[in-house]
Amino acid sequence: MINEQEFYDNFRSEFIDADEITIDAETDFRKLDSWDSLTGMAVLVMIQDKYTDKFTEKEFKECKVSGDVFTCVNNLMS
Repeated sequence: MINEQEFYDNFRSEFIDADEITIDAETDFRKLDSWDSLTGMAVLVMIQDKYTDKFTEKEFKECKVSGDVFTCVNNLMS
């Protein structure tokens, strides 16, 4: 099982303004000012490198909030 807070910290670290934002289970990360396609790819690569390469771009696009991403990644690792 993944440490949830560590996951959100790693997620947040991929944003250019990481020190200025908060990521938790309810964060609609695509609505953050610094969200763009490069940030999306950085988050996806981070997840594939640190957690599981089974997490796909399609699954990522289906996630609405960061908690959805955590749940999906955690389930893939079970």
